[in-house]
Amino acid sequence: MKNRFLFLITLPAALLAHQGFASNCWIRPANPVSGQTVTVTYDKSGGPLANAAGIRVHRAANDWSFNASPDQEMSLDPATKLYTFSCTAPEAAYVLNYAFHDAASTLTWDNNHRANWNFPVTPGKAPPPLPDPPALPLNASKAHVMMQGFYWDVPTGGIWYDTMASKAAELRNMMGGQGIDRIWFPPPSKGAYGINSMGYDPYDYYDLGTYNQGGGIRTRFGTQSQLKNAIDAYKAQGIVCMADIVLNHRVGGRAESNPNRGGATTWTDFSRVLSGKCTWHFNQFHPSTFEVSDEGAFKDFPDVCQVTGDQPGSARYDLLQWGRWLTDPNNTGFDGGWRFDFVKGYPPSFTAAFRAGTGNAFGVGECWDGNVANLDAYVRVSAGMSAFDFPGYFTLRDLFNSTTGAGNLANLVDSNRVYAARNPSRAVTFCANHDTDEIKSNKMLAYAFILTYQGYPCIFWKDYFDAGLAALGGQAGNGIKRLVWVRGSLGGGDPRIQPLKTDDANLLVYGTLNGSAGAPGYIAAINDDPVLTKSDAVTTGNRYLWGKTLQCYAWYSYATGSNIQPANATCSPGGSVTVQAPPRGYAVYGPVGYGAP
Repeated sequence: MKNRFLFLITLPAALLAHQGFASNCWIRPANPVSGQTVTVTYDKSGGPLANAAGIRVHRAANDWSFNASPDQEMSLDPATKLYTFSCTAPEAAYVLNYAFHDAASTLTWDNNHRANWNFPVTPGKAPPPLPDPPALPLNASKAHVMMQGFYWDVPTGGIWYDTMASKAAELRNMMGGQGIDRIWFPPPSKGAYGINSMGYDPYDYYDLGTYNQGGGIRTRFGTQSQLKNAIDAYKAQGIVCMADIVLNHRVGGRAESNPNRGGATTWTDFSRVLSGKCTWHFNQFHPSTFEVSDEGAFKDFPDVCQVTGDQPGSARYDLLQWGRWLTDPNNTGFDGGWRFDFVKGYPPSFTAAFRAGTGNAFGVGECWDGNVANLDAYVRVSAGMSAFDFPGYFTLRDLFNSTTGAGNLANLVDSNRVYAARNPSRAVTFCANHDTDEIKSNKMLAYAFILTYQGYPCIFWKDYFDAGLAALGGQAGNGIKRLVWVRGSLGGGDPRIQPLKTDDANLLVYGTLNGSAGAPGYIAAINDDPVLTKSDAVTTGNRYLWGKTLQCYAWYSYATGSNIQPANATCSPGGSVTVQAPPRGYAVYGPVGYGAP
């Protein structure tokens, strides 16, 4: 349903009422605050639903970014002939969106002549951030890079957890002692289809490959014992282990009559899961007696209601207990926090509660949205959670999939297009993941960017191992490994970036704003021209580069015959230096003498 009724024209409801549109809509309070109860009133007279026997409201927030589900029946006031519905404005809302339809099998809609009804919301006070997550181990890499340790439809012929474990030492020491510090594990719970599930259809939360159900004992990735062994292998290398958890929906329940849906049959009876835990029924799913609808549904899966209190047996309580159970080394020992799947489906305050209840754990949300403002709104009210930089991913995709170099590389440092440019401490950048892998051309330019730019970069397992990007090109300065070394050894793992050249659509130059004796910093140049080597003089504010001879430590070119290490460059005492990048390539410069392996 997302964006089905989103159109370009957005006019105030009061104005529309004076332009001959008979139906109308308004809200009370007229100027709501996010998190506040809002009552929407709909006058159907004269509109396309004038003769409808009943009205349902289709509502969302932030220009249909957060779509509530299911649509709800509105209450009719017989005296006024007006329909009303009350609910809470989502915590991350800055605008509320409404359209209406009848209850007939072939729906008739009133979407305000394709403009919808839209009302601004004042953001409420943001909660204070949770305390910092536990510190990384003392033997962790300094590069500050994570990896997604799986991809969609990993093979079932072997044990994926064993495959992951076998690569732990290599990933910690990609090059010169630099490597990843966090590994993202797939969803650990058994899905509704057992070995054929990727885990995003959780059935029995506590079955991590332990019980004979869903067609067998193991999950797609292995048994609980094999999971624990893989986690232990990464911990031994100073790499923390992050679990992918699915809190929005649950799959595989038995059929039962659901009074919250007028006696209709729903697949919400989980009383027979073999773990004997989280044995929920219909009232732990939307709509329930606790909450009629929530901020978003995924497909037609039973949608978990996470606001059902703190009593054993409620979804909220049980899920928090499950999170604590996952951190126990006797069970799995996850110590690197959580990747929250489909965070648009539940309130940000629940992710905060989950993190707080599991030791103030690190968290990163899958807020699948190309609008930087929508990510910022979610992160703002999540008590310090990070978010995957989907706007940045879409920007990288659109730039580097072009075969003509017709885009503008300056978009990569635009805070309205890339979340890492706006909020680097909360942005997790990426070039591909298990859901979306669309950068088919020039992907190393995308990796060069995320591994030398702000944010917390995430490498994709399939790119590193299967696509050969670890050491692409065969030269010492090529590939992901060398870029990780640059980030850790020269950049100190947490670069703050100064754009240096943004006025050439095909040449972007930026560098670390600061340095230190141990990590002096670097200057990166990315060239999207398919034919020409490009160079220019820039002036860096990083005094640790002033007066130094700069060596090109990392480079690559997709142009035939151009994958050649650029020559050294001299940085003047005032910071002026001329750098170059090969066609369809990149080059990263740092002071001579830092001993890249």
